Amino acid sequence: MYFVFTGVLSVLLPLRIANHNKTFKEAVKALAGKKNGDENGTSSRVGPRMDDIVSVVTSNSEKHSVQNQPKKVNELAAGSYFGENGLFTNAQRNAHIQAQTSCILYKLSRESLELVFDRYPNWKEKVLQLVSIHREQGRLQQVSREVQSRGMTISTGLVVSRSNIMNERAEGLKERRYHARSNSTHRSLICMSLVRLLDIFVLQPLFKLGNSLIHGTPVQSKFHLGWLRFMVACTVYVAIMIPYELAMDSMHRVTVVVTIIKMFELLCEITFVVDIWFSWHVQESPASMELYDQKLRSVYKKERMVWDILAAIPFYDLVSLFSYIKWLKLLRCIKILNILNYLDELNRRGVANDVKRFWHVWLLYLLMMYWTACAYLAVATMAGFGTQWDSWLPSEELNISDPQNPSATQLSRRFLRGLFFATTMFVKKGYNPDPDTASLYAFHIAISFTGLIVMSFVIGELASLFISFIGLEVGFRKNHIAVELYMARLRVSEHIRSRTYAFMTSLWSSHAGVNYEELLEEMPQHIRAACVLHVSKKPLEWFVMKVVTPVCWEGDESIDALTLSVTNCLQFETYPRDENVVTEGSIVRAMYFVIKGHLTMRSRSLMHRPLGLRDGSYFGERGLLGCTISAYTVRTARACDLLSLSSEAFAQVLQKHSFTRLALKLCERAYKHLKEQHITTCSKRDMEEHWGAALLLILQEIKSCHLSAEEAASATEKNGTGKPPIVGDLNATFTAVSSFLPVEPVADLKKEAPATETQILPEQESSEDIATAATEEIEETSNIIKELGGIPANMGEMFDALNTARTCFEAFAPLLHILLATDPLDWKASFWVCAPRGINHSEGQTASVSIESVPKSAHCNQSGPLPTKQAAPVEQ
Repeated sequence: MYFVFTGVLSVLLPLRIANHNKTFKEAVKALAGKKNGDENGTSSRVGPRMDDIVSVVTSNSEKHSVQNQPKKVNELAAGSYFGENGLFTNAQRNAHIQAQTSCILYKLSRESLELVFDRYPNWKEKVLQLVSIHREQGRLQQVSREVQSRGMTISTGLVVSRSNIMNERAEGLKERRYHARSNSTHRSLICMSLVRLLDIFVLQPLFKLGNSLIHGTPVQSKFHLGWLRFMVACTVYVAIMIPYELAMDSMHRVTVVVTIIKMFELLCEITFVVDIWFSWHVQESPASMELYDQKLRSVYKKERMVWDILAAIPFYDLVSLFSYIKWLKLLRCIKILNILNYLDELNRRGVANDVKRFWHVWLLYLLMMYWTACAYLAVATMAGFGTQWDSWLPSEELNISDPQNPSATQLSRRFLRGLFFATTMFVKKGYNPDPDTASLYAFHIAISFTGLIVMSFVIGELASLFISFIGLEVGFRKNHIAVELYMARLRVSEHIRSRTYAFMTSLWSSHAGVNYEELLEEMPQHIRAACVLHVSKKPLEWFVMKVVTPVCWEGDESIDALTLSVTNCLQFETYPRDENVVTEGSIVRAMYFVIKGHLTMRSRSLMHRPLGLRDGSYFGERGLLGCTISAYTVRTARACDLLSLSSEAFAQVLQKHSFTRLALKLCERAYKHLKEQHITTCSKRDMEEHWGAALLLILQEIKSCHLSAEEAASATEKNGTGKPPIVGDLNATFTAVSSFLPVEPVADLKKEAPATETQILPEQESSEDIATAATEEIEETSNIIKELGGIPANMGEMFDALNTARTCFEAFAPLLHILLATDPLDWKASFWVCAPRGINHSEGQTASVSIESVPKSAHCNQSGPLPTKQAAPVEQ
């Protein structure tokens, strides 16, 4: 179960479960409302109305299609908990918990709770009593709902029968109306489409705009971000047009262009006033819990409110009633101080902040140059224009003699002359004569100092952005230099040095020096599993379909659970070109799934030509759980990305699921059975028959034991004792299994063996020895079921499908190749044991058992018996 420390989560249920509790209540309310309406005289018609029939039919058709869609039924915040039923039951969860914000959760596992129970047994009894009471209450509520729903079905039967009659009448009326109004239908459809378009594209946006402005909008919503973008555009527009009107062109004339410019300027002034109301009423949302540390209103009051008020108050319009001071218009440009806050809000969820910051710096830099040009022209207008072209002041030719009709040439020359002065002040390059008066000297010095500060700030910002942009490459290059110095100090060979350089080059060219495994380890487990599953979907699905699917009869959910378990154990590895991933003669410790790249597989003893491996392939599964010696060499043809699965992790995954544990036990029992039969040398085809017969025999034993357990349980219920049967007590009732044990199968195998082969028959055993062996095998079968905790689900289908030796071997053959250290069809490698001369048969058998016990104890997570490399055969 989980405890919520911070964050907000949603509880989602399928509609068929979420609506289960309120269906009865809604139906009762509907019937009660209709009954009251009939009593009050509001409806004189018999049976349901047309609206009721249409709503019933529509709801029934839609309910079947959307019954599995999730529906939010609850919300969890800090201090809540969920998943407590998973600590006491093994049932599947029927609810989904989805995080709305970034959350911090504390998990309590069943193993940890058991440790607490062991330490505090009294508290354990109280908790279990509360759980049993809660479970009984849930069962009684479920029974009550079922009784109510059955009663509701009986009471609504009359309504359904009457609704069928009304449906027929409604269809007839609909057809007559359709033929009578065929001409007007087309016009009505056109009108309805126009009204719908008007509602979608005009009325609804206006309604949303008014609602958001009046009641406020959630922070970081689409409307909030759109409003911020609009405010950035308005602020930049005002910061450009107000200085232009004061210094270059007053625009006191009536033309189309000037009218449009003035209208946009008036719109920006109104927007500045509305922005104060909008920013004050921005609402907090679940997104603001993880993005903002303080309250939005307090932050706005502290950082932006003063500048917004100064920019919104129309000082110029108020003062112009008494006197003409045009420089008061510059107060509207003071809102430019908030533009950085607007840009930060827009990029708060962004990842590529370096690129956006680069463009923001350039925007402010160009805006400062533009203001400097406007300030130079404003000073020139006040001080007077110069008489010479090479003076500090602009030439008299740039003076606009007729403000009502300025020429485009004069306006462009004025703008270029001011921009040239601003460029020389910021870049410090270009000819700039000395000023004529002291006031012009003071202005020149102030602008020079301002340009120096701004240029230094821009250079610093761009340098920091560039360093941040190439920081990954710089860090990788530092590590590369450190590796080079280390190898030079160790005096390694040129071959090892070239391999190291190839790896470093491949790591940078393929992954930009990023270690993906470290990034995956830092992710939450569910996100990491989803990413790895998406990358390895093709090879992993093929591996599961080949190895796991034939032995799984519990459905797709169990296969998906095992696939997810395997995904959690995969490790990302990268290899440069011409590098050995697996070497022939080395011990197999992992298998690999190819994600990207190309590899070649060679073998000196088994393959005459190399085999290519591409994306979606896998290799290294043969003898993975047996620590076998690799018979292949896998070498990269170019840089490859692989996902590795170690033998220890794969063994843990197989032991985690009931159907794979059963498959491992079956393979282990079959291998032991074949070892006890002392099979003589035979071909691979005969070995397939032997393996299939052994597996079929073990399946029949488990099936008989399972049927005996069911018969004992039914007999116990009939007698009324109420005591469930124990698997270990089935030995007394499992006497019929002796007919399956090695007497008949071995006889059949002997008949099927070729006449040219000689068989070494074991010593004749007495009837008491046979009975003892049968009892031991019965006890071993019962122990297998007891270890598994019972037979997995849908085992009846497995018993029916695997009813021949051929089907048994085909289902378990891939798992046998993974489990055994040698080829299961190679008799000489897997079952031949050479005993020295002078040792009788029983001594040789004892020696083979002791040899087998060594790897089993050394490799503790091995599920089945591990055959070892036997000595070479001795010529007889």
